[in-house]
Amino acid sequence: MTDSTDEDTPDCRHCGDPVGSSAEQRVITTVEDGSTVYKHFCSDDCREGWESSTDA
Repeated sequence: MTDSTDEDTPDCRHCGDPVGSSAEQRVITTVEDGSTVYKHFCSDDCREGWESSTDA
């Protein structure tokens, strides 16, 4: 991963906190309508919480 600044740090899809470069962060990559979409999460807990809320 390249160095990033606060300006381009994505927010967690679940809690909205900024996702920094750490071993805890997770990224799910999908293709939607022919475009690559990156969903960033600050931890496994947030990723799991987001997945649970989208299954409902």
